[in-house]
Amino acid sequence: GRLRHRSTHHLRSNDSSASRNYATRLIGSKLVFYTPLTINPRRPYRDQLPAQRPWQPGATPDQFEPIAPATRIYQPPEPLDPLRGVVLHTVTTCDLAEARLPCESTAVLGPAGRVFYVSAQSVYVWTTARHRTPGGSAATLFRLPLDGSAPSALRASGSPIDQFSFLEGDDGHLNVLLRSQGRGESMWGAERHGGELALLRLPLQSFGDGRDAAPAAAYRVLPGARGPSLHNRYVGDFLLYGAGAGWHRRAPPRQDHVLHAVRLGKGDDAPVYSLPLDHAVDRIEAMGENAVVIGGQAGDLGFTSVRLARYPVTVGHYLRAGAAQGETRSHGFFHKADGEHGGLIGLPIVGAEASPSRQLRAPSAAMLYLRESGLRFGELGTLAATPGSSRMSDGCHASCVDWYGNSRPLFIRDRVFALMGYEIVEGRLQGARGDDERIREIRRVSFAPNHGWGVRE
Repeated sequence: GRLRHRSTHHLRSNDSSASRNYATRLIGSKLVFYTPLTINPRRPYRDQLPAQRPWQPGATPDQFEPIAPATRIYQPPEPLDPLRGVVLHTVTTCDLAEARLPCESTAVLGPAGRVFYVSAQSVYVWTTARHRTPGGSAATLFRLPLDGSAPSALRASGSPIDQFSFLEGDDGHLNVLLRSQGRGESMWGAERHGGELALLRLPLQSFGDGRDAAPAAAYRVLPGARGPSLHNRYVGDFLLYGAGAGWHRRAPPRQDHVLHAVRLGKGDDAPVYSLPLDHAVDRIEAMGENAVVIGGQAGDLGFTSVRLARYPVTVGHYLRAGAAQGETRSHGFFHKADGEHGGLIGLPIVGAEASPSRQLRAPSAAMLYLRESGLRFGELGTLAATPGSSRMSDGCHASCVDWYGNSRPLFIRDRVFALMGYEIVEGRLQGARGDDERIREIRRVSFAPNHGWGVRE
């Protein structure tokens, strides 16, 4: 096959980055963007509205065409204070199946703090004011349907941690894990751990024109989690959360680490399970109907599997000595099921002395692969990056931290790859399943500057 350039397009945006959440989702053939546009009353409004232009050499600003007509821009009933910051929270949908790449936007006006989440039917934008109320941060939750129909809204308190704090369930309810003093997830916002925790559970029919507020009975206060940074995930019927490392510092080595598990839809009388761990909660991922928790442990990297049956319980444990995660965000991990009760795990790793913020500047040292069988772990080995490859730079011509950390495992049919910076390394599983199974490198491709495209086998 061949790749052929068709067209390049620009969308107007002030910012799309957060430490954990990124602006793009692909649902079928539709590419969905979230873009905040800060409104400056001293500038012409036409230059600040959602717009698109095809790009070519010599493109000029006046070639931008508006893609959000006035009838698709909404304002909540409560007045907004421009001195505290007003943002046009914009959701843009582009249909990749069309030849011209048509895009259209829907936008809502709100305060600057935000967390956004995309379900199969809607985009949710939780906006948070900079000032705080006695019960927590004042907030408005917007629901923007992907079919282009009018948004709806609901007033609330607090702020989600990140996109994983949301779950639009099949039972017609929206679940959101909140902290009372959060202010959104703009860069490093999700890493700031402050305030009490609560689970908000709402019927989707609760959304209206934004005048109503979520009732007090919809909030369930939850036990707190001690640590620099919170991590949360919905797996099966459970909300799982705990505390671990931040971007610039790791969790205290002698802290008591706990994973909390809450079964959804059982009311305030349902117990909150607290599972002791030997390591911090730096990552929570699904493994089929069960979960794996990954985190630091006094200079090592620990894995713990959790069976989510009638009662959640920890099962398997694995410790990689002298290692840390090389990529802390969600795309660094992958679990590929290869049977009813097992699968393969891939995760980038670095030496334990590396700061978590290193992932913004350099790829990982290696890709670690584990065999998961019946929630027990066995190491398959690593595919390592070429020594010194993290120091390569071409001034962003071929690569410029394109993958937000430059490292991730790839499972394509029955083949296994490791993407690390300028290298793609292929491995092959050898030996029978069990103690003798190992992964071996069979070839690698580099597109490093001054290296040329080459395959080494």
